[in-house]
Amino acid sequence: MENDKKQKITTPTAIIVAGFLVMLAILITSGRSNSKVDSSKEDKTLSAQVGVSKDKLATCMSNIDKDALSKSIGTSVESAMKAVPENQRGTPYSVIIGKNGVKTEIRGADSIENVKKLIDEVNAGKVTNEYKGEISAVTAEDHIIGSIDAPIVIVEYSDYECPYCKAFQATLNKLVTESNGNIAWVYRHWPIHQNSFEKLVAAECVSQIKGNDAFWKYSELLFGLLKTSAETVTDQL
Repeated sequence: MENDKKQKITTPTAIIVAGFLVMLAILITSGRSNSKVDSSKEDKTLSAQVGVSKDKLATCMSNIDKDALSKSIGTSVESAMKAVPENQRGTPYSVIIGKNGVKTEIRGADSIENVKKLIDEVNAGKVTNEYKGEISAVTAEDHIIGSIDAPIVIVEYSDYECPYCKAFQATLNKLVTESNGNIAWVYRHWPIHQNSFEKLVAAECVSQIKGNDAFWKYSELLFGLLKTSAETVTDQL
């Protein structure tokens, strides 16, 4: 009788203890798993998010001729803004080019309503402010969304560290998306803020490694990157 009594007491207790230990093990394992997942998300660089490894990006950035790139950008910017006094220049700066040859400019992050009015003027062949610079022709080498043969091409000179450029990205993206192929958007670099040159070099490398679509996705990610020290920026690229 005494042995039976002990059996009745200890067996359920053993089952409860065993169940508790199993649950505890599951919770610990799950916690470790979630920790690994969260850590991997935090460690993922911007380039990795568009399919370019950190090592490949670093190799490309170390090999790219930065002096030649800077000179090319400077020549393009100077030509495009030839008629704009230096003290009036700023990012973003855009030129609307019509298939009819008519051009006008956009200084700053203008509203979508005003940009639409300027596009209508270009299409009509009569603009309020005629563009007087010498913007280089759009080619297949440019970073472009839409067709190079679209009736309207907007060439934007922009900086990844410029908050106004970031705001204007949304405007141009909406215009192109809703244009049914009638508007194309070309992105050209104009680095005037701290860390922006390092970012554009990374963007150019992403373009070289992964192509035009990756460049645009990466550019969007770069605009979401907060200003930090140069070392931290490089780590996040």
